[in-house]
Amino acid sequence: MDQPLPIPSLPPGVVVVRRRYWPLATFIILAMNVVIFLLMAFAGGSTNPDVLLDFGASYAPYFHRGEYWRMVMPMFLHIGWMHLLVNSYALFVLGPVLERVYGYGRYASLYVAAGMGSSLLSMKLSNNIAAGASGAIFGVAGAMLVAGYLHREVVPPRWGRAFGRGILPFIVLNLALGWSVKGIDNWGHLGGLLSGMLLAAVMPPPGHDEGPEAVQGEPLQVMVIVPLAVVALAMSAMVNHYRLSRDVTRLLLEGERLRGQRQAAQALERFREAARRAPHDERPHLELGSLYLEQKRQGEAIQEYNEALRLSPDSAPAQLGLAAAYRQKGDLARSQQFLEAALGKDPGTAEGHTALADLCAEQKLYQEAVHHYQEAVRLKPDLATAHNNLAWLWATSEDTKYRNPRGALEHALRAVELSHWKEPAYIDTLAEAHYANRNFAEAVKVQTKALQLDPDNPQFQEHMARYRQAAGV
Repeated sequence: MDQPLPIPSLPPGVVVVRRRYWPLATFIILAMNVVIFLLMAFAGGSTNPDVLLDFGASYAPYFHRGEYWRMVMPMFLHIGWMHLLVNSYALFVLGPVLERVYGYGRYASLYVAAGMGSSLLSMKLSNNIAAGASGAIFGVAGAMLVAGYLHREVVPPRWGRAFGRGILPFIVLNLALGWSVKGIDNWGHLGGLLSGMLLAAVMPPPGHDEGPEAVQGEPLQVMVIVPLAVVALAMSAMVNHYRLSRDVTRLLLEGERLRGQRQAAQALERFREAARRAPHDERPHLELGSLYLEQKRQGEAIQEYNEALRLSPDSAPAQLGLAAAYRQKGDLARSQQFLEAALGKDPGTAEGHTALADLCAEQKLYQEAVHHYQEAVRLKPDLATAHNNLAWLWATSEDTKYRNPRGALEHALRAVELSHWKEPAYIDTLAEAHYANRNFAEAVKVQTKALQLDPDNPQFQEHMARYRQAAGV
């Protein structure tokens, strides 16, 4: 309950109310982070790159094609529960301290602007998908650093040690952590830090006539309109993008299904409709290029892959598609040029080689795919995904020159053992490897285990029917 405290130095009858301060903006931001995280979880998972991009993660190629709202949305997105919890704790500790000094209007403006500065520098210097509130939190820390020197008189005494030099250990330690741990976007951290420092230098806290502990009224908070409008517009753009992206994804999945059923004309219609609805999305053009390539229509395939590359200049699938198209056309020099452009971005890790191998396999560049799977296994012998995908390629390759049933069985068995027989897709690959080795009864036996783990999988059911027919059961 609020208690009126008479102040002797004030005229009779004038009182100042001491009351608990509620960091309204910080609580709202924390709530938004949690709600959006839950929405991402229901949409397919916060670690899914497609979900992250649909919700507005920063990604330079998409930003450069006009999706400027990607400067705003990343500060509300998180990749996994641990990412959310760590950032939420940091914001819960630092946010109320700065908001108490600046008021929720200026604090919200500073937070959103620092988050935008973080995303902007991240996209300027990196082409990785990035998300998280840490850039904006670094902006809070940068503002506390500057406010501790320029606005010390309005900092409550009990928090004085957290400002100025007091916040430096937090900044230095977290920047050092960002440089030493792989996968942390330190460019985003620096962008947020510098933005927060600059904003604190040019935007002072509101005045406190009676000192920081006893405020006769709330300072004018009309500035909160600006960050509210910016975030609202960004979220509106994200919602529209999400709806369109999901429609396009549905059309692409329908097209892939029809293509698998050898209904090329209907698949082509779905891919063209997707391209018409989303003229700035490279995915329909990748599908069209792949379909044209399958039909030996190299010229049209090259045209579609070039369009995909125009929309996403660093698209490895588009570069690999062009490599495959020019190889099919007989232009080996151009094929090698695009192949090197795609594979030259090799991160040098087993996971990187596996990702490149998967792309090569999709484009039927089997020689390159086998090379990268084998390199992944060499670098990380216990990487089950690489063993499994190499086994599948050797068991099912359309080019018989790259069939290796014995090798497929060896790597498929290794993948299943590494996953302790708990991954149905790997068990399905092992069954296919047995089938490739003409061990039909064993294929049925192994596939039974895959179906026990995933009984409603239509592909597994289709494979089982094939194995049973071959085994005569």
